[in-house]
Amino acid sequence: MALSARFLKEKMKSGKDDKNSGVDTTSILQEVNLDYGRTMNWIIIDNTMEKPLSELKDMIQANLSLPPKPPGREVPYYGMVPIPQHDFPEQFSNFCFNSLFIKEEVIKAMVDIRAECN
Repeated sequence: MALSARFLKEKMKSGKDDKNSGVDTTSILQEVNLDYGRTMNWIIIDNTMEKPLSELKDMIQANLSLPPKPPGREVPYYGMVPIPQHDFPEQFSNFCFNSLFIKEEVIKAMVDIRAECN
């Protein structure tokens, strides 16, 4: 499903990437397989621990018990996280004043310095 994007399909068909061999998906597949394995382990553990203790004696030698599940968080009514009242224009102005990397001339100077260093 990760390769269903139009850009990736075209790139794989044409073979016009840097290696001329298509898109490398091994790291994505490893991550998906790891998440799948962890999820399946939790499902198996939850189903096993819900069984009565008499059924678990053959599978588990000691009395194994998991800690109670933490209570679920309260879901906000509007689906938003409340933030304290603040003056956004003033804070943004302070941020812009304290941050030089958003000024066009500073960015241009950094690009020119990098070009000269290279």
